[in-house]
Amino acid sequence: MAKFFLGIRLPKELEKECEAWRRKFRAPRTVAHITLIPPFGWESEETDLLKLLKETVQGIKPFLVRGSGLGSFGRRVLFVNVELNEDFKTAQDQLAKALERAGIPRERRPYRPHITLATRLTPQQFDRYQKETAGFSPEYAFECNSISLFCFSPEGRWVETAKLAL
Repeated sequence: MAKFFLGIRLPKELEKECEAWRRKFRAPRTVAHITLIPPFGWESEETDLLKLLKETVQGIKPFLVRGSGLGSFGRRVLFVNVELNEDFKTAQDQLAKALERAGIPRERRPYRPHITLATRLTPQQFDRYQKETAGFSPEYAFECNSISLFCFSPEGRWVETAKLAL
């Protein structure tokens, strides 16, 4: 069974800035992104998944992505904040519903978009990284006009395998 997730790629400048922090904090080597649908297993052919996703994104219009500052999930994850506006929420919900109809259960936790900088932190790492990022308060806005499909490769990395235009 192949593993996939859906995400939003960042504009080059924001990606470069976030990626520098991610490398410094030894975050997983997935390109900086905003996750729309967390990793899931897909038993059919990837072409079947792509067909489902292409049909779904036809009903999603481009939407504004914006955010500012940093946040955290407890003391284990440090991230860049992403605002969840109505269009963003609708896009995520439509993708989740389409996958749910195909047998992929929805995430139980409420959806909270973010750009991960560091994860699986110890309390000591969290404190140190929070101090190091004290002067880092990104503010950004961009139009999301595509969704990326990432696949977990045999080499143990997430690789973008398709970009679906909205």
